[in-house]
Amino acid sequence: KEIPHLDDNVTCIGFPVGGENISVTRGVVSRIDVNRDGLLRIQIDAAINPGNSGGPVLGANGLVVGVASSHLKNATNIGYIIPTAVLQQFLECVDEPGSYIGVASLGIGRVQPLEAPPL
Repeated sequence: KEIPHLDDNVTCIGFPVGGENISVTRGVVSRIDVNRDGLLRIQIDAAINPGNSGGPVLGANGLVVGVASSHLKNATNIGYIIPTAVLQQFLECVDEPGSYIGVASLGIGRVQPLEAPPL
């Protein structure tokens, strides 16, 4: 349930496209931020290849700290994981059908400028 810190070691495990065996890549936590939908996300520099998404990401202590979710196209070793705290919140909400309504957002990223265009 603990969120990894910046520069913590992580290990991604998965089955990338084109292979028949398990794949392991290692890296560190590069950034922790909130995406435009208001969800916490963690950027890592371990390679997340197509097919690895959905695989576990382990912290230095060997416990799962998240799930590999995506990589940034046209960039080298910029991947994102969904932290276990976010996954746990989702799983607790979907225990009852129809009870998951999403994550609250303040909407700060979508503000209207106070200046009128003619000025």
